[in-house]
Amino acid sequence: MIWLLFADLTLGAIVTTAAPMQGDEVVIEVHHNDGRPRPGETVRVVHRPGLGGEQELAIGITDGLGRVRWTPESPGVAQLRAGDETQRIRIETNRPPLNTLLLLLLLALTSLGALVYALLPAGKKLKAA
Repeated sequence: MIWLLFADLTLGAIVTTAAPMQGDEVVIEVHHNDGRPRPGETVRVVHRPGLGGEQELAIGITDGLGRVRWTPESPGVAQLRAGDETQRIRIETNRPPLNTLLLLLLLALTSLGALVYALLPAGKKLKAA
């Protein structure tokens, strides 16, 4: 148990300079625990970790300042890996999904239909059989 605590204290950090957004470049920084950069470290991303269809891709190798640039291509949950370290991230999307837009359109049409029906004179309304 004490070894696990000590191992956690000796690891460094993986930090993103901004919240990852689909299609927008983000800088990933890899540091030792004392804040020194870790140059030459291979950084990987695992999309949908622990789920079916998990994909692991190499992002790149850190430069002399421990940085690597990355442009996420797909939204969702992911995990960054550099050496033995991991950092869970959420990649946001810039646009709403198509299903959301279709649902909003259906809601608008239903509301418009209810409004037109409410404005009809009492004698013109359909009666249930």
